[in-house]
Amino acid sequence: MDYVLLAVFITWAILLIIKRLRAHAGVLETLLILAVFGVFAADEYAGYVIIDSGILSWIAYAGLAISVFFFRAEWFVPKRIETDRVARLKKDHARLEGSYESLRKRFIATIELMRDGMIFRTEDGEMFITDRLLSVIGETENATTQQAYEKHIHADDIHGVKDALNRLTKKHPQYALSYRYRTAKGDVWIKEHGKMILYEGKKMIIATAETLDVKRYPHSEVDLLNSMRIDHELLERLQSLNRVKEPYHLIFFELSNIPAINRLYGRDIGDLMMGEFLTKLRYHFVRDENSVYRITGIRFAMIIRDDRKYQILERALKHGGELLNFEMKFGGVEENIYPHFGIQKITMFDEPVDELVARTTKALDIAISDDTHENYFVIG
Repeated sequence: MDYVLLAVFITWAILLIIKRLRAHAGVLETLLILAVFGVFAADEYAGYVIIDSGILSWIAYAGLAISVFFFRAEWFVPKRIETDRVARLKKDHARLEGSYESLRKRFIATIELMRDGMIFRTEDGEMFITDRLLSVIGETENATTQQAYEKHIHADDIHGVKDALNRLTKKHPQYALSYRYRTAKGDVWIKEHGKMILYEGKKMIIATAETLDVKRYPHSEVDLLNSMRIDHELLERLQSLNRVKEPYHLIFFELSNIPAINRLYGRDIGDLMMGEFLTKLRYHFVRDENSVYRITGIRFAMIIRDDRKYQILERALKHGGELLNFEMKFGGVEENIYPHFGIQKITMFDEPVDELVARTTKALDIAISDDTHENYFVIG
């Protein structure tokens, strides 16, 4: 046996094993050593000569020389490999940290620009409230607990708040609720829209919150009532539409049970419900700011120029459904709004607008009276 050649094979094999483990390279060299060793074994033990032993030795020496020439000393030292890996990890960490910091700053800037306040609830009962909402409820600390926050919620509303939050699931993660929050200056209405998310296996609730107190929060539904155009502007609008000579629907409606709601719960509740009703009505049937007018306290006018929108209203009036199923809920107060509609399609444009208004008013009066079993009356 050629022990020198065997030593060459062993040395060559050790170098290749280290190279494969440390550098994940040397595939071709590995195939070469296996082939040469196979020929050597066949010659040495089976007596089957494939290549002359002298040539075989030179091939083995050459293979070892190539592996040694391209071998790196640091592959013998695991510490250097670990150092390089740590350096790469630090670089990746710095990049991720920079991305996180950029995201954090953008998130904070977004919150500061929001008109609404924000509430963050954790599964452990902790809460974080942004400055926008703190200024409304008269608190000073951003960090609090759900228990401390809920102590200020009206007794009639707290059960509904807890129930809404406890019913959140992965399948139904979103909620909307309203409740009264007790401040040093009296109760204010808070309206929340939120969503439950899962973070590291724990539940977290993120919500936007706005107050419906018109003095503190001028963009609420209540303020919609105070900023609406009044009847004389309606007459000017009708005159301008008649000059265009395009057919439209003139609709008068009255929220007939609002006075009863005011007597039961107070005018603030009645105003909130009227504002919510008008917001939904405008969203479904008109998007034009010049299309809804206030005639009296509970009587309004609406102009629909898009015939497709009117057809939606007509189907809702005839068949019911969610569009006109105005069930209002504010905290522990639940009431239905009962609207009545008087409708007239305007196709003649030379009549005085006073006559158009009078006929539509008559249609509304018929809808309110006991002469019809429907809550609407249409003039053909």
